[in-house]
Amino acid sequence: MALLLPSAAIMNWAIPLAGALITPVIGCIAGKLKDGGAKKGMYFVRNWMATATSFIAFLFSILLVVDIYGVDNSGTELFQTEWFFGLKNMLGSTADYVVEFGVLVDPLNVMIACFATGVGTMIMIFGVGYMKGDKHLDRYWFLMQTFIGGMVFLVMANNFFQTFVGWEIVGFCSYALIGYFFNKKGKQDPREITIKEETEGDYNSHAGLKAFITTRIGDVAMLAGILILFFNAGTFNYMYLLNNTSWMTAMNPGLLVLTAILIFGGAIGKSAQFPLQFWLPEAMAGPTTVSALIHAAAMVKAGVFIVGRTFPMWYMGLHDLHIDSLQIYFLVVAAVGAFTALMAATMGMANLELKKILAFSTISQLGYMFLGLGAGGLIGPGEGYTGYFAGSFHMLSHAVFKGLLFLSAGAIIHSVHTKYVDEMGGIRKEMPKVFWPMLIGGLSLSGIPILGGFFSKESVFGACWELWHVEHNPAGIIFLVVAAIAAAMTLFYTLRFIGYTFLGEKSDNVKKAEKEQGGHLHKPSKSMWIPLWILAGGTIVMGFLTPIVENFLTRNIWFASASWTAEQTPIHYGEFLRHTFGSWTFLATVLALGAGFLFGYMFYIARKWDAKKVQENKVMHGITTFFAKRWYMNIAIYRCLRKFKRFAELSYEYFDLKVIDGANYVIADGTMKSGEVFRKTHTGILSVNFIYMLLGAIVLLAVLLFTL
Repeated sequence: MALLLPSAAIMNWAIPLAGALITPVIGCIAGKLKDGGAKKGMYFVRNWMATATSFIAFLFSILLVVDIYGVDNSGTELFQTEWFFGLKNMLGSTADYVVEFGVLVDPLNVMIACFATGVGTMIMIFGVGYMKGDKHLDRYWFLMQTFIGGMVFLVMANNFFQTFVGWEIVGFCSYALIGYFFNKKGKQDPREITIKEETEGDYNSHAGLKAFITTRIGDVAMLAGILILFFNAGTFNYMYLLNNTSWMTAMNPGLLVLTAILIFGGAIGKSAQFPLQFWLPEAMAGPTTVSALIHAAAMVKAGVFIVGRTFPMWYMGLHDLHIDSLQIYFLVVAAVGAFTALMAATMGMANLELKKILAFSTISQLGYMFLGLGAGGLIGPGEGYTGYFAGSFHMLSHAVFKGLLFLSAGAIIHSVHTKYVDEMGGIRKEMPKVFWPMLIGGLSLSGIPILGGFFSKESVFGACWELWHVEHNPAGIIFLVVAAIAAAMTLFYTLRFIGYTFLGEKSDNVKKAEKEQGGHLHKPSKSMWIPLWILAGGTIVMGFLTPIVENFLTRNIWFASASWTAEQTPIHYGEFLRHTFGSWTFLATVLALGAGFLFGYMFYIARKWDAKKVQENKVMHGITTFFAKRWYMNIAIYRCLRKFKRFAELSYEYFDLKVIDGANYVIADGTMKSGEVFRKTHTGILSVNFIYMLLGAIVLLAVLLFTL
């Protein structure tokens, strides 16, 4: 496979990383300038250079799209650039393991590289206006560029080892950016339920640390799975693992499925799936641009990527090599995704913080992606691509509309000076450039036809339907019902936050913000609202790109090594539309959206039903509280941690100090006292020493006589 520009697969991550290194240098030079105009000029260069690196990386990624369309899926070898170094076999064999560094070009990683850099560019442009006046922009731009570069580095890798390096880069950047405002001195928000730090900066630091520790749990599991795979196959290389499957048949089936689930553990942590979903709502502590980057273009998509990257390998093991235990793996992936989609949707229905509502929606939508991939893995040869496409396409669609939603939320918060929807209201006419893009993004999130989110979510429903209809697996219909209920809840909470934010009467907080800003809310700058409209346009056309995206993904010669090579899907819009709107899953979509729309519209748009009166009912109040407190899981974890902390304190007080340290003191005192006694026997007098020697010889002789 010849590329138009062979270095494009390296430049699309190397340029943002290089820009990250240059940024603090420019900032340092600007800080030493005394001329105010020159200083502003250098800062201007720094800000827009950071944005330019993302855009240039996007252009290089687009070149790779052209390259993918230059091949068919007849089995042509994927483009790889590799640098090898040896690692001595730790098991004592004479053979050496090989670890490599290189890039791999295929439709999945090119697609992710495109939206990571493309949506990332929109976020960076938005950040120029949004972060204006911040005193630590050197740190901000450095971390944002490293984040984008690390994400692309992760997906372009041709082996697990390199992917894991990129995996940790994005993990570090997320930790640093979530806790970006660690030095804020204001009082901690009283609405926080479980975290009671004294200052807002303390809370932000805690949120970053929470993300770091929680994702590390999944990372440890993933590392263990990768190492098990490495010591059984002898390589980290993705294509070798697929082309030479003897390692798979040689492994114990139980160990093989354990390896797959351990690697999936890393995806659970990074993509905030149950039971490691706790960190993502707190990730809203960082700047809105950071939230958008984490949720739309980077970090959480890494988990979906690793499941998609390993999908053909485990699929072939199940259906071609007939390793039936791998059914457990795909069932776990689908079940975790379905449960998480439903659970997070219930939490989004009851939350009042705008960015956290969007965070719960992200957790839920990521669940749909895992559901599609898991269901697809359980469908037999010839149809399994349905699930692979569903998970991959929903990841692309979600990147666009979720970036749009978070940036819109940032523009609103920037103007009304609050993050709670019940402290907003009545701002639709004053912020039309934000209202319409956010409405489009919210409707796409909900799966309203004909927006991108509808077509991608419909493909997930289709994978569940195929599992039941083709494989006659009852899990398929269960997954479909759960996904439909979650879709109804999604539309409900979308109308809820739209109604709370833009419609109704202006809240006292909005009126206060207007007075502080001279009688009217500050309008977002061009650098803030232009990216919103670009992303809104992308959300509108995304659905009609479905046949093109499917055609693109079927060019994935990653599948060429398997016996079930996906046939290239022709771009035929008439057939595509007939299949979409004539399927049974479309009926499920209509019913789900109808239920969600009815309750959402009546409660929060038309306001003919009073939500407060409904919550006065004890049962409804209990359910709402249960959802608002995240099923009490977050509180339970903090209580367990506090109990563990108390146990550690008691262990230190009574065991470490009194037993361990006490024993040390007894031994030390005994040694000193015995030394005092024996010291008296060392007189230095020759005759006394001779007597001791003689007595020792007599004792030794007596021992020998009695033992022989």
